[in-house]
Amino acid sequence: MRRVVMLAVAVVSVLALTAVAIAQTTQENTYKVQGTVTPKGKPGTKKKPVPVAVKFSYQVDEKNGLQPSAIDRYKISFYGVRAVNGDKFPKCTADQINQAGNSDAGCANGSRVGSGTIDNFVYADSDPSGKQGGFPCAKKLNIYNSGNKKGALFIYGDPNQCGGVGALPAFPISYVTGDGGGTALQFDVPPTVLHPIGGLSVAGRSVQSTILQRTGTKSGKKYNYYESIKCKGKARPIIVTFSTEAGQSTKSSANAKCG
Repeated sequence: MRRVVMLAVAVVSVLALTAVAIAQTTQENTYKVQGTVTPKGKPGTKKKPVPVAVKFSYQVDEKNGLQPSAIDRYKISFYGVRAVNGDKFPKCTADQINQAGNSDAGCANGSRVGSGTIDNFVYADSDPSGKQGGFPCAKKLNIYNSGNKKGALFIYGDPNQCGGVGALPAFPISYVTGDGGGTALQFDVPPTVLHPIGGLSVAGRSVQSTILQRTGTKSGKKYNYYESIKCKGKARPIIVTFSTEAGQSTKSSANAKCG
């Protein structure tokens, strides 16, 4: 009997220590990035920029076998690629989408400039391993032009593929100084998206997105939405900065072909 009691105490102690170890383990995200810019011909110049489309993807993992920490800021830079003509294209803002009940159905024709898919994993904050009640969450995304160096990101999808969570509030994105004379796409993900339900965190595990090649005309002059003005030799470096709620900031890079 005494041996049984001692064994039970030992098991409880091990479980308690394991729980404490999980709670004390700091989530440390790891990243992989890929991207392409098309067409791959002449890189263009400031005086003669070339309209391009951009495809971008990334995967997020966690060094200690846990679920990744939620990422609340992204900065995505394609060397020599800029977006500086947003005021020349149709617009739709995050406020418009949210005021319509988290619906982009009323956005102006031509304002959507990109789309993609997201694979998330939702886990309880108290269990970053995700083993206790965690579940996958598949979503789609649309990217809208909102004006000069401004945009909106709208995440939506079938609630049945995300624990009953449907469309999320849209949020603004912006274009800031990038590399090689380009502009970087930067945005902060609000708490309402990272934590749609109290006590739960949404970890983005992988994303695939495309910014379309768009050319418009205003007052008789042609403008590009995304345009290339430069390459770095025959390569186009891609640098992405991921910042997490835990305070970690990590740069991940890749090279796209150019020319």
